[in-house]
Amino acid sequence: MKLIVLIITLFSFSCTNTGYTISKVSYEDNIKVLDSIDNIEIELIIKPFRDKIKTLEKTVGFSKESYSIRDGKLESTLGNLIADILYEESNPEFYKITSNNIDFALFNYGGVRGTLNKGEITQHDLFTIMPWKNLATVVKIKGEKVIDLVDYFNKENLAHPSTRLEIEFINKKIKKILINKRKFDKNKSYYVLTSNFLQEGGDKMTFFKDPLELYNLNLNLRDLLIKSIENKKTIESKLDNRIFRSE
Repeated sequence: MKLIVLIITLFSFSCTNTGYTISKVSYEDNIKVLDSIDNIEIELIIKPFRDKIKTLEKTVGFSKESYSIRDGKLESTLGNLIADILYEESNPEFYKITSNNIDFALFNYGGVRGTLNKGEITQHDLFTIMPWKNLATVVKIKGEKVIDLVDYFNKENLAHPSTRLEIEFINKKIKKILINKRKFDKNKSYYVLTSNFLQEGGDKMTFFKDPLELYNLNLNLRDLLIKSIENKKTIESKLDNRIFRSE
């Protein structure tokens, strides 16, 4: 079986008045389509993609309101929701490995790419919000590195998703740092949940590089988000001044 391809050559005339006229029509008949391809083979090719699309259309939960990464200054409703969920899902797995709890979590503003709208939540929505295949990673860092982390917040002035970390700035000065409701101690070391991308220094988060201890939990962050929302059924979030700046 041959596939006939028509080639239409257009000729443009006039520099000011754009117009076209057909000057030549030709065809090529040397493109061959194998006669052996039948509907069954085509279906085998298409089926995995069709099944994947159907999976993405699946409803996994319900959102009480619309949440965005851009509805706050140093925190956001969507960032708070994501950080809280990822901590809740990752901490039990970390405890199984180390018998320690994660102290706090930090992810990046740029890693959240969509808005969660009010109503039904599909897997496609969550793939849009978190399109990357990042893995849950825990680092143990010195108190000095935590100060670098807080300075990063201060300089970037963005709503990076975080949880179990409370910071109050007065103008550009650090007034208060609480970790798990306890006063920060620069002489201590802390376990921080983040992504493998950020641990490697992505988004200029160099304070995660060369940690005292490093744990790859081998858990996809987006999968954790989907799993949690499926279990919760209905989700909600709010701004709670976990990180804020006073003038």
